[in-house]
Amino acid sequence: MKKLVGVLPGLAAGIAGGLFGVGGGAVLVPMLTGIYRLSQHQAHGTSLAIVGATSLVSVVIYALHGNVSWWIAGATGITSAFSARWGARLASRTPAHYLARGFALFLIVVAIRMALATPTHTPPIALGASTIAIALVTGIFTGLLAGFMGVGGGMIAVPAFTLLLGMSQQMAQGTSLALILITAPAGAFEHHRHGNVVLGLVPPLAIGAAIGGPLASLLVQPMPQSTLARAFAVFLAANAVHIWLRAGRARAQ
Repeated sequence: MKKLVGVLPGLAAGIAGGLFGVGGGAVLVPMLTGIYRLSQHQAHGTSLAIVGATSLVSVVIYALHGNVSWWIAGATGITSAFSARWGARLASRTPAHYLARGFALFLIVVAIRMALATPTHTPPIALGASTIAIALVTGIFTGLLAGFMGVGGGMIAVPAFTLLLGMSQQMAQGTSLALILITAPAGAFEHHRHGNVVLGLVPPLAIGAAIGGPLASLLVQPMPQSTLARAFAVFLAANAVHIWLRAGRARAQ
């Protein structure tokens, strides 16, 4: 039963990652603090260690369907690899109460983004200086978010790829997963240096992610995202309220 409990949160993270092109940290962090009673800092660091595994197994499915722009992911990853470490350092110096509430606010923003309708698809922007500049700047903000919040950063990358670069939703999600392959390990390494990665939890959670990620990715390829995104937005908003209230109770004690 213990092993099953260890696999299930990773499975949930993998499903979220495959469905929405994110690493799954938005789902995993609340579970790590709730089920395993990890500190907020430990949850963020451990989540990043799993997020990389989620992205690796999910991006394969997207790539097989031609829904990954590798050069955009690489350009964005150049800056995200550096900024993820800055974000992790900032998180290690932030009190747990503020980190938890910051994460709750982040979830609300994500929920609002997912509740909105997907923009109309336009032809992708051709390779050029403006495209590269957008990719590099997106990488900076994605990395900071990933390192600080313990997530892959897809919640910045996917909207940027769809709204600024005109990618389809599936292409944006697949490219986001490829980007997370660079961002997540960089942030996890920095968290590990500060003692905020619980290594014993990584194998069972990674197994769960390796199962859930590909299955969800297969389901997403022919499906519209609006219904799934709105349902997930409700789930994220509920988690945000729970984390906010819990942080307030912990501070009062």
